[in-house]
Amino acid sequence: MRLTPIDIRQHRFSVRLRGFDPQEVESFLESVVADFEDIVRENASLKRDVERVTRELEKYQTREHTIQETLTTAQGVVDQLKRTAMKEAEVMIGEAEVRAEKLLQEAQSLRGDLSGEISQLKRMRERLTYDLRNTLHGYLKLVDFEEQAPARAAGSQPRADQGQGPRTTVTG
Repeated sequence: MRLTPIDIRQHRFSVRLRGFDPQEVESFLESVVADFEDIVRENASLKRDVERVTRELEKYQTREHTIQETLTTAQGVVDQLKRTAMKEAEVMIGEAEVRAEKLLQEAQSLRGDLSGEISQLKRMRERLTYDLRNTLHGYLKLVDFEEQAPARAAGSQPRADQGQGPRTTVTG
């Protein structure tokens, strides 16, 4: 059974001859209750923070999935464009030997354009990955900053008996 601050506050000791000093017991219990209430409030605050950060992480994971799907779709379109261009070139070459040289030049030009598009998409993917990594890193710093807010608000360093959770770092 867990004790609540109210349980501690309402607990009464039996008084005996030469027993504990009631004022000292009451004073100690008030101190325990105050510390316990602080811990309960801090725990509730941390749970809310974890829920908020979890929701934000889910949003970013959804965005990341969407970006990955978009990149996969774009790569499929590029591949399809390549296949289509090659088939068109083959059909045109088969229709007229006289126009073969001109069609070959057009296909090579289109191929260069597609290669440029592929390079551009790769650069875009790298840039999006870099931006996403930086955004996640920024949010991680924000979470770390928010975790330290109670200590800053109290104007003191964390006490040795207050555990600090592990720090997570994003590496790139």
